[in-house]
Amino acid sequence: MCVPLVYSMVRVAYFNKNKYVGNIYKKYTMEKKMIKQMMMALLLAMMPFAASAQEISIEGSWANEPAKLGKNKTLDTSVMECIYNYRIIDHSIGDMREYYAILEIGDTVSKFESYGSYRLDSVLVGKQQMTNGELFKIYNMYRPDFKEFLLENANTKRLSYYGKVSIDSYTYQEDIPQIDWVLSDSTKMICGYLCHQATATFRGRNWVAWYCDIPKSVGPWKLNGLPGLILAAQTEDKEHTFTAVSVRKSSSPITIPDKEYFKTTRERFNKALADYKANPTKSWKNSPLAPKDMNGKPMPMPKRKLFYSPLEKE
Repeated sequence: MCVPLVYSMVRVAYFNKNKYVGNIYKKYTMEKKMIKQMMMALLLAMMPFAASAQEISIEGSWANEPAKLGKNKTLDTSVMECIYNYRIIDHSIGDMREYYAILEIGDTVSKFESYGSYRLDSVLVGKQQMTNGELFKIYNMYRPDFKEFLLENANTKRLSYYGKVSIDSYTYQEDIPQIDWVLSDSTKMICGYLCHQATATFRGRNWVAWYCDIPKSVGPWKLNGLPGLILAAQTEDKEHTFTAVSVRKSSSPITIPDKEYFKTTRERFNKALADYKANPTKSWKNSPLAPKDMNGKPMPMPKRKLFYSPLEKE
């Protein structure tokens, strides 16, 4: 065999070897980056469930890396805001949670979300860059109580719901629900407003609501359709209680994250969320983050139930 041919074969072999090694390194780098992003998303997703007295922090080189800041898009400008104390009871595990939520009311769009999310967005507005460590410090200060939010559009008569199952973000749309309220003569004062009582059955729960004379036919969550703004509402079994603690004028932008969501239906989302809350470890079974033994084989993950009391039973 002539020398040039041998040399050419060696070059090809060397090139293919380096290409193979390069591909492996590229794949390793991509997987490492993906796991980092998944860990970041998981930590941010789990922060609402952490004890309020315990801060979550990150250290090392990752803390100094640039954080991936999302962008928001503006839908409307709020003219009024109502802040609610939101109490939830999960009788199945004997636990109670207490949150704060806010209803932003615009001329066309209304948005209901965690007050922590609202404050967090307000702080991050205009931020061009920050490190992961700085972002986590802000999250510790303005930790969202829950990740869900929903929009009502008065022009289209449509409701858009945005929520999470594990670290995946979903959205669905439906017509703004028509609730068959029964008005009564009972009254009481809430936040300095004289409120009137109304009752209704909505998606498997019996509600008692109190509305005032502010001419806005909206309220917390999906509750709507009364002659005035709903300042308080409670289910008959007292598992869900909304109580207004502040009503104020506003001129803040009503925004939503400018990102992709998995599109689904209300029924499918509610089922997926219920399944996840009943056994959250099941969703991590085939994940790169799932625990493995020394031989690389998946380890059994204990089944446990998360706090969950659905607003909709049907």
